[in-house]
Amino acid sequence: MSEQRKVSHLQTLKAVNHPIRREMLRFVNEVNKISKEDLLSKLKLEKILEKEDTFNYNMDFLIQALCIKKVAEQGKIFFEILPGGKVIESF
Repeated sequence: MSEQRKVSHLQTLKAVNHPIRREMLRFVNEVNKISKEDLLSKLKLEKILEKEDTFNYNMDFLIQALCIKKVAEQGKIFFEILPGGKVIESF
């Protein structure tokens, strides 16, 4: 396994092993694409997180780990699940 692939694999594992990020992935995986507002609202409703800062930090991590893709459409931000984020299906 190449060094870059090892780093990518470790980063993906670190992403999905965190309870907040795991739930974020689970919600996005259920619908494949969700708006930032809807995802943040669901996470707050489920009492998974309270602050948008926490959301942004964890979402940035998932984006860097290539688990989720950020897409801007019609002035709104959406998140799409990527193959790396589909690993959550096995949890």
